Amino acid sequence: MPTLTPKQILQIWEDGQAVAPWLRAMLLLETAEPGLSRNDLAQLPIGERDARLLGLRQEVFGDALSSLAHCPKCNEQLELSFAVDDVRLPPPETQGPWTFEDGTAEIAFDLPTSSDLESLVPGREASDALLSACIREMTMDDAPATIGDLSSTQRAALVAYIAETDPRADTKAAVACPRCAHTWSAQFDIVAFFWEEIGAWVRRILSEVHILARAYGWCESDVLALSAWRRKQYLALARP
Repeated sequence: MPTLTPKQILQIWEDGQAVAPWLRAMLLLETAEPGLSRNDLAQLPIGERDARLLGLRQEVFGDALSSLAHCPKCNEQLELSFAVDDVRLPPPETQGPWTFEDGTAEIAFDLPTSSDLESLVPGREASDALLSACIREMTMDDAPATIGDLSSTQRAALVAYIAETDPRADTKAAVACPRCAHTWSAQFDIVAFFWEEIGAWVRRILSEVHILARAYGWCESDVLALSAWRRKQYLALARP
C-alpha cells in the first residue's frame, strides 16, 4: 500500500492551505500514487477516492481512529474510538453506468467524481448541477428530459438511489450516547478527518524541528530523516 514520508506530508499541508477539500484529496493521492495523474484521480468515483484515502490514512497513522461528537438529543460530548475496518465498505457490486427507473423516468448515470465537484459553484443550484453532471441519458415517458422535469419526489428518489449504489461516498458510523441511550448514524468524512489529523501532526513535527534545530543546529531535512523513536530520544535530551 502507498504511504507518505514526513517531508511529503509537510509539503501537502503547505500546498493545501487555501484550496477546496476535493483538491486536498487530490494532493494526498497524487503524492502517494505518483503513477496516476491528477486527471486520473479526479475521474475516480467519490466512493473509490475516499476508499483510497482511508487506506492511505491507515498506512500513515495506523488502524485506530478517534473523534469527538455531540449527541443530537442531549448534547453530550462523546469521545468516539473505532477502527478503520468499522468504516470500510465494499465497492459497488456492478460496473457503471447504472440505471434508475420509477415507471415514468429512466435515467442512466455515473457516480459523482472529484472532477464533477471542481466546477460547482456553492449555492442552491449546486446539487442540481452535480446531478446533471452524473446523468448520461434521461427520458420521461420515452421522451428526452432534464433534471428540471423531475418532481421533488423523483429527484429525492434518484439522489437516494445514487447514494445506495455506492455507500462509500457517504460513509456513516453507528453511535450510541451513554448518557441518554440515543442512537444515530454520524457521517464520517475521510477528507476532513484525515486533513485534521495531518494538521495536528504538522504542528507537532514543526515544534520538534524547532527544538532540535536550536539544540543541535540541524536543518529541517535532518530532523525529518530521523525515525519517530530517535526524534523522541533526542527531544528528551534537548529539553531541560
